[in-house]
Amino acid sequence: MNEEKVHVFDKSLVMVSFIVSAFTAVLGPLLIWVLKKDDDPATGEALRHVVNFGLSYTIYMFIAWLTSFILIGLIIGPIITIAFYVFLIIGAIQANDGKIYKPPFTLDIIK
Repeated sequence: MNEEKVHVFDKSLVMVSFIVSAFTAVLGPLLIWVLKKDDDPATGEALRHVVNFGLSYTIYMFIAWLTSFILIGLIIGPIITIAFYVFLIIGAIQANDGKIYKPPFTLDIIK
């Protein structure tokens, strides 16, 4: 019998963290993570993924801004923005379903 690792976490808190990241990218999810990371290990892990997601895509947008003078950033900037919001919506839906979601291209900045 194949046993999956079951994560039990506060799915509403993680979903709210994804939604808040739509407006603040890093600050809101970071604040939620700092306040709630020690309450439950699974919730802390899921919230850490949200914070790393916001940090990663902020870095990607900064790089796009830096490269906009050679027109590369003008192409990749909108792509990164669309990807951010698509993965944010997917993350909120996955959190609502009770799954820990690590969005693609997310760097593991906070461990």
